[in-house]
Amino acid sequence: MTGSPSSPRVAIIGAGLSGLTCATALKGFADVQVFEKSVFVGGRISRYQFGEYQFNHGEQYFTVSNPLFLNIVDAWQSSGLIRPWDGWIVELDKGQLINLEDYTPRYTGYPHMQAITDNLAHNCAVKISTAITEIEKEENGKWRLFDDRGGYQGLFDIVIIATSAHHVPALAEASREIKSKAEKIDMTICWSAMFVFEKSLNLPFDAAFILNSPLSWISRFQRVDESQNDEECWVIHSSPEWSLQYAASFRGRVMRSMLDAFFEACDVPSHKPTFSNVNCWKHALPINTLDQDCLFDESVALGACGDWCTSPRIEGAVLSGFSMADRVMKFINKRSQDNAQP
Repeated sequence: MTGSPSSPRVAIIGAGLSGLTCATALKGFADVQVFEKSVFVGGRISRYQFGEYQFNHGEQYFTVSNPLFLNIVDAWQSSGLIRPWDGWIVELDKGQLINLEDYTPRYTGYPHMQAITDNLAHNCAVKISTAITEIEKEENGKWRLFDDRGGYQGLFDIVIIATSAHHVPALAEASREIKSKAEKIDMTICWSAMFVFEKSLNLPFDAAFILNSPLSWISRFQRVDESQNDEECWVIHSSPEWSLQYAASFRGRVMRSMLDAFFEACDVPSHKPTFSNVNCWKHALPINTLDQDCLFDESVALGACGDWCTSPRIEGAVLSGFSMADRVMKFINKRSQDNAQP
């Protein structure tokens, strides 16, 4: 059910965690259509799959601090969407291991992080491979949406931009407030490398924050079903500074450099991987945030949400999406009351 025939139509641009959370919260209250430029949903929690290998090449785990988000996480865990992530995390400085003694509960999607957004998308109307590049305000107050090929994608009462901050200004020309605030957000770049080794590297930890290195994070991917062989899968993130320096480099050069840095940081002999690949997150994480849950301009019925509004975490994305849905509901109710007055 997506709402009654008279329900307002809401377009959500972006099928990441924030956009899908907002769409799910609005289900039954409005007629919601989600547009996603990629061939899959998930944004930074999407998985990378090559043959039998799967990687959480963005976020590997998440934590909880907000009571509302804790309730959501409990529901996810009860439905089997997530499991505790009990990997041992350390700090590494050129082979020197420092135990963090951090016992913060961590969680991960099951069987992969993208399972969370896959589940949300299953209950929403999502149109993938559709990049919305132009939104046009009509005289009657409705929005017309067009994709990057000039295709008309429909008429909507409300538009929510649930993308990375850098995409927002071009779509939010009608709202000076939203555009100006989004323009102030700076995003990091991150190269993410994925390696499979035929034999275990016999490292005693599962993940590590890396110091004094081109890398910032390494994590052994915890498989759902352990195979009989000793193959190991590792996800490696480069530091924002190194990523920026090598943003325009060839993928092969980046992969080789990150692999060398991995062995140096772990202080183990180099091994030739049986599989390797790299991905550049050109807009990985917001450096600064707005300290607002979301943005909504009632004068033009346009909103924006995402972790760049509140906090650069999975929790921030979810709470921003819920807050956006709440603002939309209040706006619809207010407008209905105004229209009902004689």
